[in-house]
Amino acid sequence: MKRRKREVGQARKRIAELDRIFKRIYEDDISGAISYDRFLKLSAEYEAEQRELEENIKADQQEVDIYEQNKSDFDSFAAIILKYVGIKELTPTIVNEFIKKIIVHAPEKVDGKRVQKVDIVFNFAGKINFLSATQPKRQGA
Repeated sequence: MKRRKREVGQARKRIAELDRIFKRIYEDDISGAISYDRFLKLSAEYEAEQRELEENIKADQQEVDIYEQNKSDFDSFAAIILKYVGIKELTPTIVNEFIKKIIVHAPEKVDGKRVQKVDIVFNFAGKINFLSATQPKRQGA
């Protein structure tokens, strides 16, 4: 992530540099220092490079943001875990710190048996799928 952050910074610097370069070639075109055809070719190349850099920045920045959010979530989760090391009794307060919500679905009949799906959404980890007691276990697992 340090490398990605550094790449984002370098790309932003290059975009600013391209803006300055484009301004110079525009001034050179106006003053007649370069031909209009040369100006068009250079400006198209610089604009293409700038678009590519902006797309890379967007993708890299999104990756960095996701990493930082996940790291923050993990740090918060680790702090809660450390807080409750060696608990002897599960209290509603402890459950509320670990579980965001519990979703109980309507019961259904499957192969003549009543089955009810329950989703548990944990803080910092999201929904985790557990095998229920009524689901057959896979062989070899």
